[in-house]
Amino acid sequence: MKRIDLAKKLIIYSIAIILIYYVWTLFQIQKLFCYIFHLFFPLIIALFFHFLLDPLIDYFTSERLERKVVVVHVYISLSLFFVIACYFIAPYIVNQCLSFYHQYCQGRLKLNPIFETTIQFLKQYQVLDYLVEMLNGWTQSLIYWVTNILLAMGISFYLSYDNLHLIEKCIVFIPFRQQGLCMQTLKKLKLLTYQFMKSLVLDFIFFFFMCLIPFYFIDSTYFLWISLFLTITNLIPYIGPYIGGIPVIIYEYFINPELGYGAFIAVIVLQYLESSYLQPYLFSKCIQLHPIALFIALTFFGDLFGLVGMIFSPLFLSYSLFILQLFKDLHLITKMKQLVFHQSSS
Repeated sequence: MKRIDLAKKLIIYSIAIILIYYVWTLFQIQKLFCYIFHLFFPLIIALFFHFLLDPLIDYFTSERLERKVVVVHVYISLSLFFVIACYFIAPYIVNQCLSFYHQYCQGRLKLNPIFETTIQFLKQYQVLDYLVEMLNGWTQSLIYWVTNILLAMGISFYLSYDNLHLIEKCIVFIPFRQQGLCMQTLKKLKLLTYQFMKSLVLDFIFFFFMCLIPFYFIDSTYFLWISLFLTITNLIPYIGPYIGGIPVIIYEYFINPELGYGAFIAVIVLQYLESSYLQPYLFSKCIQLHPIALFIALTFFGDLFGLVGMIFSPLFLSYSLFILQLFKDLHLITKMKQLVFHQSSS
């Protein structure tokens, strides 16, 4: 009887999956879900900022200093930092990118003569054109993220200013016995977000200054941008060092083979110091995940959110595990199984 019941369940699940696939494909439900997701995406980012800044706001809030005053000062400081960054840093980055693009189009890139044939080969088969188009796609993605972050900062300001904990308000509608578990999970999410972001920022700052020292002697012209590129890509778990290190080594080797060897040694030493000492010290208290699960999360969230999803994949995976544990503690999964099996047996 157990085999017959198992066969029935497999048939029912297979038919259900096929029907869902055809309904999803024929009625183009994915477009509706994508529209809803993009519509509420700034709200999701706003909740993330709220989780991130709420411990900082609570830390400075006291009897003499009200929460609303702290919120205003924090968001004014963030706004000033954003304006200063856009005014001073963004034009320089745009000019450097345009200068590189014009040099590429006019064939005036400074390279070692040995590799001129390689560049001509890449141009002939339009490999470099593909890379430029990829860079254009990254630029459009950056604009998309910047606009969503601006909207999210405005939403998170009102959430923090009015002390409107949206999720906590929703918890009120949950049965009283289960509200305690939801509140505990919410506090864990806030604490995890704060610890992860603090560790991420410290890792970014320390590794950036570690990269400045060797690359100042390797390439004094672009050492700042090379260090920044290595630091940003290093935020991606596991594959980030390869994404950042290999192009830098190839670039320096194209200019001068000796510089390429120096860059190779510098990247190896920096990655060893960061992965062996800096990262375990900073992230050991907040993120403890299995490497296989982290690789899966890296692929999934990277495909869903791009570079930002790859960087924050450990945090998103931790969110998912906390929510699944909450469902388990609330016995929601057991209740869903009982409901499905009861309907299939009847």
